[in-house]
Amino acid sequence: MFILPVLVRKRFGAADWPTLVVTSAPTIFFVLSIFWNDYFARRSMARYLAVYWLIACLPMAFVAFATNYWMVLVPHLIACVGGAGYHPPSGELFKRLYPDASRGRVYGLITCVQMIAGAGMAYGVGEWLSHDENAFRFYMPIAAVLQLAGVIVMGMLAYKTGISDARELKEGRGGLKVAAVFEPVIHMRQVLKEDPIFARYEAAYMTYGVGWMVCFALLPILVTSKLHLRYDEIAESTHVPYLLAMVAMMIPAGRLLDKLGAVRSTGVSFALLTLYPLGLIAATSPHQLAAVSVVYGIAHAGASVGWALGPVALAPTPAKVPHYVAIHASLVGLRGTVFQGLGVLLYWMTGSFTAPLAIAAGAFVWSAVQMWRLHARMHAARIAALNEPGSIT
Repeated sequence: MFILPVLVRKRFGAADWPTLVVTSAPTIFFVLSIFWNDYFARRSMARYLAVYWLIACLPMAFVAFATNYWMVLVPHLIACVGGAGYHPPSGELFKRLYPDASRGRVYGLITCVQMIAGAGMAYGVGEWLSHDENAFRFYMPIAAVLQLAGVIVMGMLAYKTGISDARELKEGRGGLKVAAVFEPVIHMRQVLKEDPIFARYEAAYMTYGVGWMVCFALLPILVTSKLHLRYDEIAESTHVPYLLAMVAMMIPAGRLLDKLGAVRSTGVSFALLTLYPLGLIAATSPHQLAAVSVVYGIAHAGASVGWALGPVALAPTPAKVPHYVAIHASLVGLRGTVFQGLGVLLYWMTGSFTAPLAIAAGAFVWSAVQMWRLHARMHAARIAALNEPGSIT
């Protein structure tokens, strides 16, 4: 997925805006997570995961037959629709398998394994494409098969630990009625209204998302139009050092979350992320870009842990975790729809990366302030609760 925007730009000659469509689609379609959650609530884990793979993973194998931009875009968009369905079962597994006191560390360890694999894949794909521009015709089907293996493991994990039997499924199979379609959205609004702590947490992540989406959308354009890098140079100066830095920091970030809580630890990460867009503005070579990517990985580790586990920790009951996670992911799609296009529009209007990346830096600063204010509010609420007559201290 990471190399795909670069592939359509270098192999099929995509311009800035077609490149943005490929870049932004995975995060924009996160908005469908709330609907996937409704489907998840009505299906067994095994059946849900099978449908997920068929929509999210299998279509990417057909990119192997692409001879133009559209033959990449169509299966990519289908896969992005399915990709939004990953979060409900993932959130439920994390909540039911691991206690609150150690979930951050466990998430950090699991994510380290994932990112080592991702870094190896990105490096290998970059090298392979630099020697053979048709390498995607081989590695795309291989990736789909590997994802099938992962889905099977998730299903077996849920079955062997009894999670599949413990789930209480909603009655009914859903339908095409208008009321049924909009029911998850209405429920999402109710949850955010009734849980002000979670709503403020999401507001801070929305602000963070402004900065992240702008940087994410501009990176494929920056490495090709400004720095003119090859496939292997792009992988070696962006995704690989970023993921390796994340690997080094994920377990410490998980421990920090376990110690400080999701709100405070995420606020620290948001503040550090300010350095990333400023570094992108200053970078003029692959080595400088690699250094910026390392800083990005170090800072983003905490934000990644908070993104995945914050809704899990804030959900009042295990049964509500998939819904909270789905709401969280759906709001990613909302901000992705708006701010990725805004970043590219500012670049297109000014002819410079400086203005949009400066806005991204400001968004990271403000999101950190929002998290720290939320922590202060939660701390004050706990103190007030302890001081109430009849409370147990």
